[in-house]
Amino acid sequence: SNPPHKYFVQMAKSKNVPIFTSNHSTSKFITLISQILDRSLAPRTMRHGVLIEVFGIGILLFGKSGVGKSETALELIERGHRLVADDMVEIRRVSESFLIGTCSDLLRHHMEIRGLGIINIKDIFGVGSVRESKLIELIINLEEWNPELDYERSGLTEQTEEILGVNIPFLKIPIKPGRNIPIIVETASMNQRLKKMGTFGAQEFNKKLVGTIEREKNQIEKNQNINS
Repeated sequence: SNPPHKYFVQMAKSKNVPIFTSNHSTSKFITLISQILDRSLAPRTMRHGVLIEVFGIGILLFGKSGVGKSETALELIERGHRLVADDMVEIRRVSESFLIGTCSDLLRHHMEIRGLGIINIKDIFGVGSVRESKLIELIINLEEWNPELDYERSGLTEQTEEILGVNIPFLKIPIKPGRNIPIIVETASMNQRLKKMGTFGAQEFNKKLVGTIEREKNQIEKNQNINS
């Protein structure tokens, strides 16, 4: 880069103002420094959970301690998906509608499995099993099955969870013996991808159901008119 003019350097020294130089063009430098400042100054928070990429969708697993978040994530990793963070997830709001999740340097690539201890996912499953950060697109809360609660069965009601002022699609998945939670999480991920592309399976089924009911109702009324 070209050195700054001597007069400019003297003025900066007299005011104790640092001077930065760069080999980049002005426009590129401004873009790069803006990106760095956006990342550094972005609103952030820490959440207890597991962040994992499933079929390209960043899924944040919540739930009480011991409910099986890490075990579910471990099964998903074994099935070819990628870990971003376990235990503590650092979340940054990079825009008005996007959240990025990452992990601290100390915990990166590591996971705690009760009865097994701390394991290094990257060393065990390879570099393809981890990634540094991921856009959070779905939140899943794992909880013990409570027969007194009414869980979502139709999928027509869409819930969201607010983090740093951003609303993220939210699902509550009850856990009980016999339920294959990793497969349910995979299915939730694929369903979320379809929604992003404008395909809502539950809504389409509801339209078919309403149409079928209307046709049967009309047929019954038609038969009644004929008989009368």
